[in-house]
Amino acid sequence: MDRRTFLKITATSAAINIASRDTSLAGTNAHAKVIPIADGSAAEDEKYWSLVRDEFPISREVLYFNNGTMGPSPRIVTDRVTQRIIHVDSTGDYGGDYEGIKSAVARVINAKSGDDIAFTHNVSEAISIVSSGIELKAGDEVLLTNQEHAGNAIPWLARKNRDGIAIKFVPLTNEKWEPYSDDEFLQRIKDAITPRTRAISMPHLTCTTGHILPIKRISQLAREHGIWMLADGAHPPGMLLTDVQDLGVHAYASCGHKWLCGPKGIGFLYIAPDFREHVIPTWTGGEADKYWGYDARLDFMTTASKYDFATQNFALFDGLHAAIDYQESIGLDKIEQRVLHLTTMLRNGLKELAPGHFHFLTPPNSMSGLTTIKLEHMDYKEFFNKMWEKRKVRTRVVPEGGLEASRFSVHIYTSEDDVASFLEVAKATLA
Repeated sequence: MDRRTFLKITATSAAINIASRDTSLAGTNAHAKVIPIADGSAAEDEKYWSLVRDEFPISREVLYFNNGTMGPSPRIVTDRVTQRIIHVDSTGDYGGDYEGIKSAVARVINAKSGDDIAFTHNVSEAISIVSSGIELKAGDEVLLTNQEHAGNAIPWLARKNRDGIAIKFVPLTNEKWEPYSDDEFLQRIKDAITPRTRAISMPHLTCTTGHILPIKRISQLAREHGIWMLADGAHPPGMLLTDVQDLGVHAYASCGHKWLCGPKGIGFLYIAPDFREHVIPTWTGGEADKYWGYDARLDFMTTASKYDFATQNFALFDGLHAAIDYQESIGLDKIEQRVLHLTTMLRNGLKELAPGHFHFLTPPNSMSGLTTIKLEHMDYKEFFNKMWEKRKVRTRVVPEGGLEASRFSVHIYTSEDDVASFLEVAKATLA
């Protein structure tokens, strides 16, 4: 397929999609929308993925290997956000199809329905809803790992400061930074659980090394002990197929600005029906209520909407919907295949690159878009700076947990040539 045909077909698809959702914007052009891939070798079809890359405005001068921090949006997303802002400013119509967007989010993570989804600004806010609203008292315990993003650690530590709960950090690795197996890690969680343990809050995939934790088994263990289970899901949605029902978590916090490549400043919280009655809204307002009156009565919504409130920037929600539409048009399974293909290429190239200069911190059986290495003969910050100076390679340093490591991430806009160029720069830098 040539680019002209690609854009003609996909622009038509996008226009139909917009019109079906919002007739007020049907006359605007949302650029292009990728059509599904039919053949089975899609992960290695560089012609197709080069068309996808063309939809992202990332500078060609930059080798962007830091999607794990911020996922650039395709033009269809930024166009859609801009259109909504213009529409609101020209008409005063600031509402929109919240339920439709929640249903789209529910599809991405396989929640039962949009009723289980609350909108937030980011993962940290979603975690804060749970950490501040859950029923806890002084002496109650919450288990975390020793490789948390600040967004999962700080909300719980703030609750500790406020109410005197206890926080336990369960280690993910031994003293040599070697990751524990799933069985070993499960045993360490079992050893940490006491009659005072009330909640477990851990990353589905660590921001530090890309270690995919056995969340399903941890959830089963938590339920056996009557413990609430929250997963920090900042990374999997939009990169790996995600199924919150299969995971069995009580809550799952994620965002639109990483692997979903949506607008910056929007996130979401999946919260199961059997958990909602145990998480009291601590920040709230209009739209969270089923009833309030001057009889001093307040009844919250029974859906996850009890955690939504007040006027929001609907352009961001609309942009998230466009991002999900875009990824679904490619195919979430195809995206996962592409990401794993590029990661395999990156890891194999690193193995051949400079033996003895570093070792992998990402477990070999934990494949995702994130790869983390620990350098042996160079400071990790120096490596970060030199990679940028040599070729404007954007990576991420990993100071969390004392790892002092380097992290690289690939996504659907990354090409095989990008990976090859990255490896060349890394080799020159290490040399």
